[in-house]
Amino acid sequence: MMPTMSLKVTRPPSSAADHRPPELVKPLFRGNGDTDYLCGNCGSVMAAGLGPTQRVIVDAAVCSACGAENEFPAHLRA
Repeated sequence: MMPTMSLKVTRPPSSAADHRPPELVKPLFRGNGDTDYLCGNCGSVMAAGLGPTQRVIVDAAVCSACGAENEFPAHLRA
């Protein structure tokens, strides 16, 4: 099993958000490493298989499953 890290929620989902089951949501980013980064609210995979030298191009992203805004750790940001 891949190592996982939960992201920090910076804004909880609104009650009006369109919620989708996490298993139906595709990750926003894919890498060729072994660490998955999960939504800190619902546990959906937001970035799959990132390696130690891979970066994301955003500071934060909204989870496609629950609508919570999550912040990526500084070491992952491009």
